[in-house]
Amino acid sequence: MKTRLSLISLLAVLLAANAVGAPAANREADALAVLNNPAAELKEKARACQTLADFGGAKSIAALSALLADEKLGDYARSGLESMADPGAGAALRRALGTLGGRQLAGAINSLGVRRDTAAVTELRKLALANKADAAPAAVAALGLIGNADAAQALQAVFSGGPAELRLPAAHAAIIAAEHLARAGNRAAVRALLEASVKAVPAGPSADAARRLLAAK
Repeated sequence: MKTRLSLISLLAVLLAANAVGAPAANREADALAVLNNPAAELKEKARACQTLADFGGAKSIAALSALLADEKLGDYARSGLESMADPGAGAALRRALGTLGGRQLAGAINSLGVRRDTAAVTELRKLALANKADAAPAAVAALGLIGNADAAQALQAVFSGGPAELRLPAAHAAIIAAEHLARAGNRAAVRALLEASVKAVPAGPSADAARRLLAAK
């Protein structure tokens, strides 16, 4: 009896291992099948996008990109692309900047910032300086998250030639960018960015934080 129970227990362990391991390899294909199924319910497609955020790769990019403008699934699709390590996901989000508007555009911009997509800096600079309500504040914040030397120069352009209403958001973004630059050892860029920030916004919490960083770094 004990031997039989041991065999049953071993079989249960093996089945459980297969249940965890085998589907993981197929989850991308299963999720894509749901997205491509016209009869699938909205909540099923939303879950499929969430699955692709964890298990999706190059094969999933086109399907998620096609949903970025969708009013109900766009945020799920964008989140899926945002989380992917594949560089093609960043390229898809950059391409979408020219086709999206409103909340979907702001979301795509934010995702590029979260990904720290350095290839997006030029377009984000244009969006910030164009000062469109659905894009400019998000573009400024994304530049801060990216935080490389080119992003710092873009923020300085906002300080010097951008609209006055973006100076405070840019000052907040400059603090974040300065931390990235400091970790990268680019002290000259840190100083130039923070001095531009203090000049543009000389008073308030962002100015105080910039002065503290200047003193420390």
